[in-house]
Amino acid sequence: MLKTVLIGAGGIAWKHCEALRKLGVEISGIYDVNPVNAGRLAEAFGCPVVSDPVHAIAGADMVHILTPPSKRWEYVECALAYKKHIFMEKPVAISLEDAQRMELAAKAVPVQFMVGFTQRFRKGYRIIREWLDQGRLGDVVQAYCFRIGPGPGFGGKLNDSWRTAEGYVCGMTIESLSHDIDFLQSLAGRVIQAEGFVKGTVASLPQFDNNVNAALRFEGGGIGSITASWSSHIAFNAKGIIGTRGSVMLKGEDIWDSTCLTAKFEDGTSVCESMDDIFQEGEGYLEENRHFITCIEKNIPVGCDITVGREVLAISRKILDSSIRGR
Repeated sequence: MLKTVLIGAGGIAWKHCEALRKLGVEISGIYDVNPVNAGRLAEAFGCPVVSDPVHAIAGADMVHILTPPSKRWEYVECALAYKKHIFMEKPVAISLEDAQRMELAAKAVPVQFMVGFTQRFRKGYRIIREWLDQGRLGDVVQAYCFRIGPGPGFGGKLNDSWRTAEGYVCGMTIESLSHDIDFLQSLAGRVIQAEGFVKGTVASLPQFDNNVNAALRFEGGGIGSITASWSSHIAFNAKGIIGTRGSVMLKGEDIWDSTCLTAKFEDGTSVCESMDDIFQEGEGYLEENRHFITCIEKNIPVGCDITVGREVLAISRKILDSSIRGR
């Protein structure tokens, strides 16, 4: 039985604990700078709280690094020193320099280093990926993500989120948009140009953005767009591909859930069906952890590795930089 230690016991850690338990992975310890958070999670899943993360990492097969992105390097460095496999939540860091440092260090150690781009492992994504691979959609003309709803900073107020906490501030363009960027790039091809505008609504925290409009250009010639907001009173999401031979859209009446799949193809066939791709049910977390374990056991590439994580962060930074420049 593989053993892992969890570093970070926030909300996302509960999803990973549920997934790891279903997959038969032993959680040999949970560490958090807030021992109360670690204690709650450990009690719920019957595993120990640890006070020394270095010792805990040394005794495990792998480590799940689930802390806020500004607090990860020391745990990555430790895991690599002990040659432990790493699963790390997105975004990989806030600064591109930190991401590059992780990527460089990882290249020298023969371990799996997977980044948790969970959208790749949800039902709707897998269907679109299959249709692209089969050629049913043809070449990508345009790819898009539209995702709005109340979130951190809603109503111009600081709420109970690590994203707006002192020392951890991480706005939408780096944090949440990483999902959308990876979703589009992994389907439509590598992003070669990215520009956008961002806006924050929390007057007391001007460095925190919670609204984004971004335009992308892909290596294959297609274009893309992302519209995202944590300020909307209405919750809705839609994402999809417009291709030369067909088009597909996933949508839902929530900021994350996909409850409807619609597609039309050049041969006249179409698909319109309900889906139960519900974020809170955690299928994406289960499947990404299953993939991680399979890659460890079979020694095959994880796909969404630290290099992909660094590339996604670089795109987020380009969007932020272009907004600052006013382009």
